[in-house]
Amino acid sequence: MVPVRPDWTDSADVLGYVDLHGRFRPGAVLHAAHEAGRHPERHLTCIVDEMNLARVEHYFAEVLSRIEERHPAPAGGFESPPLLAPHLHEAAGPLAGTRLPPNFALAGTVNMDESAHTFSRKVLDRAFTLELSDVDLTAWPTPREVPAPSPWPVAAWYPRAVRLAGLGDLDGAERRRVETAVQVLAEANAFLAPAQLQAAYRTRDEVALFVLHAAEVAGAFRTREGTPVDPLDLALHMKVLPRLLGGSHPLRRAVFGLLGWAVTGAAFTEDDARALVGDWERAGSPNVLPDARFPRTAARLGLMAARLLEEGYTSFWV
Repeated sequence: MVPVRPDWTDSADVLGYVDLHGRFRPGAVLHAAHEAGRHPERHLTCIVDEMNLARVEHYFAEVLSRIEERHPAPAGGFESPPLLAPHLHEAAGPLAGTRLPPNFALAGTVNMDESAHTFSRKVLDRAFTLELSDVDLTAWPTPREVPAPSPWPVAAWYPRAVRLAGLGDLDGAERRRVETAVQVLAEANAFLAPAQLQAAYRTRDEVALFVLHAAEVAGAFRTREGTPVDPLDLALHMKVLPRLLGGSHPLRRAVFGLLGWAVTGAAFTEDDARALVGDWERAGSPNVLPDARFPRTAARLGLMAARLLEEGYTSFWV
């Protein structure tokens, strides 16, 4: 785990730097990536804790760029070019060639309060946002109730591609999944574009690949009660909604339009949105609208529309 400090303004603490004595001081993420590279038989996840205490696009700039440059690794999966800039290679010694290896994942925790920064689209476009706000204080597992983890081989974490263009031949069902995901994003973009919030090619590829990979573990996409969960609904929730922030007229039209589209397939007016928000609040503000086209996306948009109507401003974050 890497705890972020508010005074981070560059990658020195993440990747490393040369001190006044000419010695290289490796950063925490570089060290974690190096360890993962030394143990290719294990999958390692590096957690960047409270990552928005500082501006992610500043201290993670090089890492975000390297994520974009991943290419097939010799032993399978995808790896990045070396993380360190060339002028640091001599001082870094054996760490100079450290990459983001195929068996390495980055996850970050965030707090959205007055002490933290919001995320730029540069960051959101390269991440999946999981919002954990459901709290059940009455539930706590005993040691006997905690399930044993299921071992996954490292190769199970390897994506088939990092871009749609990198996919090989798709069978009929796979092609339909990809085409459906792309079509749904194109529909969403019709509401997002007037506010200059449209999804671009990177988001398209990641959503389509997420849906494609989810089909391989379809049994995992279920609630605790066993209700199936649509991976495309989750992808919209994680990749599209976090970019909605503000209170401008174009943003209002985007939120109300997307709300209607997620519920019925057709845009809502402000009056339509107000009526649905009223029904949603009377139902207890659920996190899922089961009869909607995209139940989780629709419920979250209901929350965002409610804030917009009441406060004139909204965001994805609670």
